[in-house]
Amino acid sequence: MAAAALTFALTFLVAGTLWLSVGAKLKLNEDQQVNNLLNLVLYYVLCLPVIFTIVFAVIG
Repeated sequence: MAAAALTFALTFLVAGTLWLSVGAKLKLNEDQQVNNLLNLVLYYVLCLPVIFTIVFAVIG
């Protein structure tokens, strides 16, 4: 359970940092606020498997 919480928290931190550094490069929606949110969600989804693998490799 702690590993899952750590995975989700680290993924949010990495995705947020990635979004702040790279920005909303992908045009997913015409509305700027929605586009920023969709880019953050996309970064989160793309980072989740990587962080999951790292967390469970370190714990295991």
